[in-house]
Amino acid sequence: MSDDLRSQLLKTGLVDEKQVRQAKSQKHKAQKGNAKKKKDRNTGPDPGVAEARKAEQAERSRHKNREQQERAERRARHAQIRELVSTHLAPIPTGDAALDYHFQQGGQIRHLPVTADLQKRLADGRAALAGLDVRPEKGFRVIPRETADRIRERDPEWPLVIPAEDETGSEPAPDDPYKDYVVPDDLMW
Repeated sequence: MSDDLRSQLLKTGLVDEKQVRQAKSQKHKAQKGNAKKKKDRNTGPDPGVAEARKAEQAERSRHKNREQQERAERRARHAQIRELVSTHLAPIPTGDAALDYHFQQGGQIRHLPVTADLQKRLADGRAALAGLDVRPEKGFRVIPRETADRIRERDPEWPLVIPAEDETGSEPAPDDPYKDYVVPDDLMW
């Protein structure tokens, strides 16, 4: 009973002090007993729930480990590819020997200084252009075609430009009026 109700009942004479104390102690015992029962129920968790929680946590852990392992393998592959590119790259010419070689990569026209010999090798398909890193902003360098094929085997997403492949894939349309005219690769403007 609340204090206001208790005091009102005492004033009206419906209950006496003894009954009020007895009701208060019964209420206190009931609350204390309910707390013990709740505590007993919570201390003994259901074994099925605990096993399910452990299994879920183990699955999350396995998934996280798998992702970390895949990231580590991807980093190792990228390091191998960077090593391949750096060991097989052709030097960048300077001065009068340098010709600008223009190529398209990722929707952008890029250029790279090459020698006349490298330009012929690129046109023949004996050489390719490889990115120095996964991000093409790092730049491109000329590498042998065999190295480009090895890079593509390891990671098909690596930025590679193989000019001979680009030409064979772009056949002229049958109704193209200029299909009989061949534009040379080494055309200088």
